[in-house]
Amino acid sequence: MRYLVDGVEIRSENAAKPASQKSAAVDFYLASLEGRPKLLDFGCGKLRYSDTLVEVASTVTFVDSFVQLNREQVVRGGKTTVRAFVRSNYSNCQTISSEEIDNHFEKYDVVTCTNVLSAIPCPATLTQVVGSIRRLLKAGGMAVFVNQHRSSYFKRYELGERLLYGYLYEGKRGYSYYGILGKKNIENLLRENGFYINRSWCAGETTFTEASPCR
Repeated sequence: MRYLVDGVEIRSENAAKPASQKSAAVDFYLASLEGRPKLLDFGCGKLRYSDTLVEVASTVTFVDSFVQLNREQVVRGGKTTVRAFVRSNYSNCQTISSEEIDNHFEKYDVVTCTNVLSAIPCPATLTQVVGSIRRLLKAGGMAVFVNQHRSSYFKRYELGERLLYGYLYEGKRGYSYYGILGKKNIENLLRENGFYINRSWCAGETTFTEASPCR
């Protein structure tokens, strides 16, 4: 996604990490999902965890911005687009842009949202994304939110301008936003937007939050 904040364009796609930089804790958790769920990955980026998700789910819908899905880039070791990679390598899976998500009416057992909310610098967009995830879940479905509650890399960003949960930082590729959402921050955000918390825990620098829509 691209955001305009006080006249500054923030390109969140620049923050997407490749599959070679998986978090072992996140990958282990995703691999433990049971029941072959119908799954949507909101903010799939460069398909960092796609192989694990495809292995555990019956089908996966990968969601990101139109730019992220369609720009040519290195995806899992080769120059291609996210859309083309999914089409060629993952049968029974699909890609949908976040710009089209309001017109997508399938329901899912599980929605994963990994290191996405911390890259959103706008309160209105945070509310919109969390609301979309709630709407896309089946009755009894579960959303999994993974966020950094601290980061050894964060000191560099603290040189930038304070913004929302983090900092606006100007680097070689333009402006980036890096947010740190602690356990309480994410729980409050979810409760304010119609979720109840099933469980929430920390592993290293990462917070995992399982939540379901309020009945």
